[in-house]
Amino acid sequence: MLLNLVEYHWAEHIDDALLLLGRLDIKTVALAGGTYLLGQQDDSIQAVVDLRDLGLAYVTEDTRSLHIGAMTTLQSIADEPLLQEFAGGVLAQTALASSSSRLIRNCATIGGTLGTGTASQADLLTALVALEAEVVVRSGSKTQVNLSGGTLEYPGLALSGVIYKGKHERRISCATFNLERRPNELIVEIIIPYNKANNGASFARVGRTSTDAALLNAVAQVETQEGVYKHVCLAFGGVNMEPRRLATLERYLEGQPADNQHLLAALQASIAEFHPPTDFRVSGSYRRVSGINLAYHVLEEATNLAQRRGMVPSGKGV
Repeated sequence: MLLNLVEYHWAEHIDDALLLLGRLDIKTVALAGGTYLLGQQDDSIQAVVDLRDLGLAYVTEDTRSLHIGAMTTLQSIADEPLLQEFAGGVLAQTALASSSSRLIRNCATIGGTLGTGTASQADLLTALVALEAEVVVRSGSKTQVNLSGGTLEYPGLALSGVIYKGKHERRISCATFNLERRPNELIVEIIIPYNKANNGASFARVGRTSTDAALLNAVAQVETQEGVYKHVCLAFGGVNMEPRRLATLERYLEGQPADNQHLLAALQASIAEFHPPTDFRVSGSYRRVSGINLAYHVLEEATNLAQRRGMVPSGKGV
């Protein structure tokens, strides 16, 4: 519970929300779905800004990328027909797997999930890293100045308390979002690029039960051309584990024939780079052993899907 909460703001415009979040005199945080924030015992939070009326719940596309508004719920992502087809359906699958409770998925948002980070225990974070998604964030500022009067050459009246409002928008890779995000920046949108037609993606996870948080998950995205790996992305994640890509394996496979022999050789050569953390649920060594099997499974499935799609003309690759 937020025991020291003294202000509740229902923002109707994003600029108003940015100015409230940018205040220095009172700690103010964004309220999205509330599934994580309302359970915290953070006595320093004094104000929240409700984002429900900002029009940030949407899924759209253009010729180059897919756009998901920050207030889009996990259940909406799981149910959206466009996302069930996009990237082999891994976004819809990981959104569904991120929580076993439909009540939570109906409230939890993709922006809130990203803002919470590893504490959200969401498989969706790993998918966003593997699909090379970017997060659009905005920040606002307000400056008050006193303008002096004019001169004989340039006459004018003195004005006090003139307020200048400014805002800044930038993109951050999902892979480095937690490191690069600045305080008081508001997540606005997630952008996922479309890839070539001969592209495939796959998702797999290991958990104590089918409804439990993933001890380890893996998402692969593969692009092939004439039977050769052209571009490979493999990301691991899991409970209390920051999603990360296996860069050595990606570099090893790119340019190699897309077959099981080279896939196994790449895994054997690069798995030493994978050092997952240990916690009370699972050891790092168990994650590492499981990671070999998960990586082989998702890479093989993504490769097969990419090769099948490369045989059929298509407008968009994922």
